[in-house]
Amino acid sequence: MNTKVRNILIALCVATFAFMSLASGSSSEEASYTQVVVQQENGEGASSTENNIEVTPQTQSVMQYEVSDTRFEYYTNSIGSTEYFGIVEITNTGDTNIYLDDCTFDLEDNDGHLLQSDSFISAAPEIIAPGERGYFYNGIGSNLINENVSFDNGIVLVPQIRVEEATGEPVDYPVSDVTVSEGNYGYLNVLGRVENTSDEEIGYLYVDIVFYDANGTALAITGTSVTNIPAGGMSSFDTTCYFANENVSISDIADTVVMAREHYYQW
Repeated sequence: MNTKVRNILIALCVATFAFMSLASGSSSEEASYTQVVVQQENGEGASSTENNIEVTPQTQSVMQYEVSDTRFEYYTNSIGSTEYFGIVEITNTGDTNIYLDDCTFDLEDNDGHLLQSDSFISAAPEIIAPGERGYFYNGIGSNLINENVSFDNGIVLVPQIRVEEATGEPVDYPVSDVTVSEGNYGYLNVLGRVENTSDEEIGYLYVDIVFYDANGTALAITGTSVTNIPAGGMSSFDTTCYFANENVSISDIADTVVMAREHYYQW
């Protein structure tokens, strides 16, 4: 092999080695810092790095509520028996629907001694959406205080509530033409209409009625049943509030909320 050929071969080997070293270094840099070109609307390219893409974490829904008010009153009714009326207001402070599952009203004295326990407690309504208020209250069936209960050491309402996250959605029907008046013997009377906006007849619907004072405090709660509302039609209701709080008169009421919400129950 002559000197010229040998020098050419040596030069080729050196060049090949240098090229391989450069290629190896470039590959290492690309592995840690990959550049991509994003084509903008004006046709110009803007570089960014895949390594720096920000991922927004998914937020999980939270069931949260508070007992925002508790009201308890007792009084002697027109026939001389002692009645009581209790309200527990639940405010949905979370971002899920809430099911007002169950409640027991325990009446205790000032030392925590149990005087009476009532489990026939209603919910108005049974399901509440975020930001809404719902209520546990007593009415017919649990409005009398037992004759053997002593008031010597006081009497207080201690509610035992059970609230769960609802798996369904509230379904409301429009209420219109509502009139609140003073009926016979001073009892409150509520008159109004419910519209069935569905395409099927509603066989049964319970209408909840909540009376508020000027401060937005619930004073009394009652309700009435409406049956056989035709699809696309309307039905009226006219109820006298015999089992609401007798201490509340029409002059105490600043606002009345009537809710025609479909009955809700979950296992």
